[in-house]
Parts: sequence; C-alpha cells; structure tokens
Amino acid sequence: MQVRGKPLEQLEKLFSQKKCWRIDELHQLLNYSIISIRGFLSQVGYFSSFTHNSKWYTLSYLPVFDKNGLWFYEAIGFSKHGNLKKSILYFINKSPAGLSAKQLGELLLTPCHAVLNHMFKRGDIDRFRGKTDFIYLCAHPEKNRRQLALLQSKIFEQSGPQKLSAQTAVYVLIEFIKHPQGSFTELSKAVAKRQVIATPQQIACFFEEHDLKKTQT
Repeated sequence: MQVRGKPLEQLEKLFSQKKCWRIDELHQLLNYSIISIRGFLSQVGYFSSFTHNSKWYTLSYLPVFDKNGLWFYEAIGFSKHGNLKKSILYFINKSPAGLSAKQLGELLLTPCHAVLNHMFKRGDIDRFRGKTDFIYLCAHPEKNRRQLALLQSKIFEQSGPQKLSAQTAVYVLIEFIKHPQGSFTELSKAVAKRQVIATPQQIACFFEEHDLKKTQT
C-alpha cells in the first residue's frame, strides 16, 4: 500500500493512523528515498526514540510528555532531552545525589548498564560504589562535589557512625600521605576509586580517634 498526495501531507496522514513509524516503513509506503524521508521529517519536526536504538520516529506535535519529559507509546520511549545517552546525562546531572543503573532503568523503562559503563569510560559521567551498586554522578567538578557530599551523607545516615575497617583505614592513610592537603571529602572520593566506602564523617572520626592532624573538612 502506498499513500498518495503531497509528501508532507502523505507523511502526516500516516502519523495520524499510527503515532510511531520506522524509516524503512515510511520509505516503503511513501516511495521516497530514505534521505528524502528524513528531509520531510525535519520539515515537519520529529522526535526519534531513545529506546530501540533510535529506530522509531514520531512527529513533534504528537507526544504528550510527562513531568520528566518522557513519553511512551507501546513500549517505545521518546524524550525531550534527546537520545538515550543525552537523557541519562540529563537525569544524572539533575539528580541531587546521583542515580543508580536500577533507578535510571526504572525511570527510562530500558536497561542502562552498558550505556552507563561506556559513558563512564569516556569521562561523560563519574561513579561511586555504593553498598550494592554504582551510583552515577555528574562529571562537572562542582556539581560532582555536591552530589558526592549528599550521597555520602545519606550512606552515613543509613549505616550509622561505624568505624573504618582496618583495610579501609589503610587505604585512607595511603591517600592522606599522597594528598596531605586533601579534604575529608576528597579522601573519601579517592578511596572510592579502590571500590571502598569511607564517608567523610567516618574519616573525620578516624582522624579524631587517632589524633591525626587534619583541619580541612
């Protein structure tokens, strides 16, 4: 079946029948080249899906986005923020204390582990190992510092003022020797790279208990 009429009218007629189409489907139904189809979509305005490898398209006036800027149509996800990577980056940067892969997956209704790992390796985002999984943070230094401080505060509240284990204390001291002017937050982040949790509060208690000279917090 082919749709007859002017190309933009043909395009909009198809989207009035079904809200999402793939490029190859539009190419077959409209009998125009894929390059032309993309051009028609650009003229009308469109969103490509952040799920399904961005293969699905909808016209810009069709989605009814929720408060998070997301819209799902038959398990196909569209985002005001762009593709999957851009959407993940938006939500991580917006979050007060970072987000886990599970939290992002529940929000975006699509697995995020592989993309998050790739983004971390590229330096697009940072991460901190929590009790059960990684928490992903903004890569911008100032925002990262605020997120990490709040995250560690939450961990401290949940775990209570527990003492550092002997092994963790050794890691803290190693980092302190390497960076004697580092703050407790910076030391906490440094040992986190070793996949060890030591909150700034725990480190402060450790220094006080052992009468180690440290003035920065």
